[in-house]
Amino acid sequence: MDAIEGQKYFYPNRWARIILTSAEEIVGAKGVTALLNMAGLQKYINNYPPDNMNKEFSFTEIGKLQQAFWDMYGPRGARVFAIRAGRQSFKDGLTSFGTVARAAQMTMKLGTMEQRIKAGLIFFGKFFNNVSDQVVRVDEDDEYWYWFIEKDPLSCGRTSDKPVGHLAIGVLQGALHWASAGKEFRIMQTQCISMGDAESKFAIEKKPIED
Repeated sequence: MDAIEGQKYFYPNRWARIILTSAEEIVGAKGVTALLNMAGLQKYINNYPPDNMNKEFSFTEIGKLQQAFWDMYGPRGARVFAIRAGRQSFKDGLTSFGTVARAAQMTMKLGTMEQRIKAGLIFFGKFFNNVSDQVVRVDEDDEYWYWFIEKDPLSCGRTSDKPVGHLAIGVLQGALHWASAGKEFRIMQTQCISMGDAESKFAIEKKPIED
């Protein structure tokens, strides 16, 4: 998806605000100001999107912000930073979406840990699809759950020879840690729209990482 097309698709303001406030907890207000300057998004300096669910923060803006992480910290640093920001975004999102979190907990109340996590992934995928223009679907085989993003804001307007969905990995890590009561899972991005793939794909190992 190029930057022009990305202007047709949106995240809710609250999600964009959570991304920025989560980043601020990691790099401070001055760090976020530098990121917004680099991204050409100066209008959001000391003026974060409002705390509402209006779909007004474009995929183009998400892509620019993610590219600014890349430009400022380099590929390796951007990966570490974005994963941390993604985990923090999920944590902050639980607070902001308390009703959703309680509904997810009801969905995952019964069954084995594997069944609960699958139910949680399906629930959150539907949530993404209902409140944003991001399109997610979930699949699985014996070893992995798969999280597909058909409209991927993290790739919007970007071309790369490596996957760029680190923020999504961080969000998924946070969700799995929460759903499994503290366990960690290995997540790998195996396809990325920024690399020319038709969709972005994340493989989540069903077996938790041993403590």
